[in-house]
Amino acid sequence: MTRRSLLGLVGTGVVAIGLPAGLSSCSSGQAAAPPPTGALSSAELAKVIPSYLPREVVPPDIPSVDGSTPGFTTMPAELVTSVPTPPGSGGKYTAMSPAWWAVPPGLAKNSYYQAVNEALGTTIDFQVSDGSAYADKLQAVLASPKDVPDWVVMPSWNIPTRFQQGVGALFTDLTDHLAGDKVKKYPNLAALPSEAWKFCVFNGRLYALPFPGGSLNAAIFYRKDLFDSLGLAMPTSLEEFTEVAKAATDPSKNRWGLEDPWDNGSPFLFRNGADWFLRDGKLVSRFETEEYRQSLEWTASLFAAGVVHPDSVAGDQSGSKDRFESGQSLIAADGAGGWPEALARVRPSNPTYDQQPIDFFPVDGEQPWIPRVAPANIFSFLKKTDDEAKIAEMLAVADFIAAPFGTTEQVLVNYGVEGQHFTRDAAGAPELTDLGQREVTTTYGFLVGAPVANARVQFPDYVRDSTAYEQRMAPFMADPVFYGQQIQDPPEYSSLGKPFVDLAKDICRGRKGMKDLDAAVKTWRDSGGDELRAYREGFLTGDEPANT
Repeated sequence: MTRRSLLGLVGTGVVAIGLPAGLSSCSSGQAAAPPPTGALSSAELAKVIPSYLPREVVPPDIPSVDGSTPGFTTMPAELVTSVPTPPGSGGKYTAMSPAWWAVPPGLAKNSYYQAVNEALGTTIDFQVSDGSAYADKLQAVLASPKDVPDWVVMPSWNIPTRFQQGVGALFTDLTDHLAGDKVKKYPNLAALPSEAWKFCVFNGRLYALPFPGGSLNAAIFYRKDLFDSLGLAMPTSLEEFTEVAKAATDPSKNRWGLEDPWDNGSPFLFRNGADWFLRDGKLVSRFETEEYRQSLEWTASLFAAGVVHPDSVAGDQSGSKDRFESGQSLIAADGAGGWPEALARVRPSNPTYDQQPIDFFPVDGEQPWIPRVAPANIFSFLKKTDDEAKIAEMLAVADFIAAPFGTTEQVLVNYGVEGQHFTRDAAGAPELTDLGQREVTTTYGFLVGAPVANARVQFPDYVRDSTAYEQRMAPFMADPVFYGQQIQDPPEYSSLGKPFVDLAKDICRGRKGMKDLDAAVKTWRDSGGDELRAYREGFLTGDEPANT
């Protein structure tokens, strides 16, 4: 995850940051963990999250359809001020946040921090730590309550073991401050979607502020510009997919049909994009499903047909973007955020570059099934305090930071001061100066995010194409089992699914087969999979779909 992608995420809200929940792991012969508590039904959950009160300060060029991301193909003629006066009352707070980029200068030497704090009427002093080591930093800080900062950012993949049990001892319960119509005091927070707030609930109470993300976070892309030149069309079935990959492959021209289609690709085509499924009332892991087996067999057939780029066959995924963007491979699965990033890299030298997502299509007569991703995967928590004025001030500051696209607050929080930290490009979009590159990072933005908007105005064709794709796929999106619940699997199961990663690579490349998969599934069950299943079953609330 790059600094640019994170800044783009905050500035335009195009994609969701997320990592798969993953089937956790291995404890040979250990007893099942204690049964979970606090699983809430939809009705119970609705009582502890804020009311949803949409706030459209600038009409989008492409309105939302059935919850799809609104699109902006142009910058607003005038920005709107959504918080007319500084929300703070002079308080001073520390905040801990990760950085997957160079750590910016501290408050005393950072004019961006100083400008935002002045607008907030509050001083926030950030303690920024290397994102790759953030989990260890969190563990150390949370182990010493007196050292916990006033505001703590926590990615979902860094949430410590047994956090649920200790959250109330370290952090402020926000339920009585934000639940239901209490959020009306903070209009920008009220405009955050209910789905994102659901993931802020721990032990049946609201403890966190969300960084919302989009509903689709991955796709299988194809080079439409090169497809057109070769007389090829987007595939609409498995058979067509294979035929197109074969037709595109020409080793004499250093061109292959596709990159490794397994990650973010084949399983989704086969309705196997989630970790858990309910089948005939029984909870089953993805590894146990027929769809998982079918997706492996089909992927193996593509490798066997010689249509996968040889570097990808050899396991070199680091160069997959370069190969796809240079036309060495014509189909590649990627995160949704990779789409506009590729345009930014390639369009300056190749203005006709055009990558597009392949629409999900029916397989074996079954319509596509696309699991909704967690609508928030980064959260922030306020240190436990009984000081009501302090809580109110921090929430008012959060309301300022959560201002939507098209507001003066959103531009300031994400880009700093115009003429100092950013200028505007030909499309009117903010572009960081050298000073902005050094000082402006996603710090305030991680405390709470704004509503998601697709606003890559530099590429209006991308905004139109990506919103149209999302709207086409919307009918096939569904809630996976456990959607809207914060569930931490016991640590003794943390490695249970890892053998399937290498096994899938081997099966796809013909080095192993279905007998090896059967053996791995049996080992999974015997080594703790059945205990993990029993643990997860304790979180079923009766709201889950009858079959997924």
